[in-house]
Amino acid sequence: MFIPTLIGLRLAVAAGAVAAAPLAHAQSTPPPPQTPRQLVAAGMAPVIAAFAGTRAPTLPSRDAVMGFSLPTQITEVAARGGQEVVRGTLLLRGDDAEDQALLKLQRVRSESDLAVQTAEARMDLAKVEFERLQTVFDKGASGPQEVERARLSFEVSRLEYLNAKIQQTQEVIQLERLQSRLDRMRLSAPFDGVVDKVMADVGQAVSENEKVVRVVNVDLLWIDVFAPTDTGDAKVLALKPGEPAWVLVESEGAPRVIRGKVVEVAPTADYTSRSRRVRVEVANPKGPTQIIAGEPSWVRFTPPPEGVAVGRSGAGAGVAGVAAR
Repeated sequence: MFIPTLIGLRLAVAAGAVAAAPLAHAQSTPPPPQTPRQLVAAGMAPVIAAFAGTRAPTLPSRDAVMGFSLPTQITEVAARGGQEVVRGTLLLRGDDAEDQALLKLQRVRSESDLAVQTAEARMDLAKVEFERLQTVFDKGASGPQEVERARLSFEVSRLEYLNAKIQQTQEVIQLERLQSRLDRMRLSAPFDGVVDKVMADVGQAVSENEKVVRVVNVDLLWIDVFAPTDTGDAKVLALKPGEPAWVLVESEGAPRVIRGKVVEVAPTADYTSRSRRVRVEVANPKGPTQIIAGEPSWVRFTPPPEGVAVGRSGAGAGVAGVAAR
């Protein structure tokens, strides 16, 4: 009567051994190696905690996302992403063939003053006739009606001459208007910087609301920090443009502290978050240590505490003193 019980006990023990085998195998398997990004994050974590700043993204100091102000078809793409440009460099061109023709026609009209010359000659002729009849009238050889007719004719010709000059001025202004319209078919760099992205190609029809190119300048970076107003920190509450700020960034895989300055302080605060916007500006010269705009940063408005690490290696960063520039 004990045989079934013994068999069941042996089966249960065997099943438990089989179930425990994968668990023991899983516990003996080493964890997967960390990626370089994870190693850098692990090295930055203690530095960020010691720095005790407010996190905010870095932004280009100048950022223009542009499109055509008129519907057009793109006929030329003269720039590419990553290209350095100076102000006025052609980026994209729309279909401006019709506008080019209208501009040539209007230039001919604005440069020709034949209408003004004709009106001036008529005025001079009417003046001569009026003066001649006035002389004759003074000698008693002409009636007052003829003199008055000659005077009115001279006055009309004078007004026509003045009107011709106004028309000529309007033709010049019309030339400027057509030139402005032609310029709207060309997108040029609004400042010295770098083309971030071109979002259109030759032959593409675009509307006036469609953005096709972005140009940025990252020689200076802006950081919009939402500094808390409910901490009672008198330094933060009394911030003014021109005051220093300290920024912790990641550069070449290592934390680095950069000294910047406050350029804007919002006069209002957000009621929900109890914070206000403070814009900090930092220099970002070209080179291997140039910060990529859009990367996170941590900002504080008092000098960092002693012992904040700023080593070159993010994984081995430790307490190594403060290095700010």
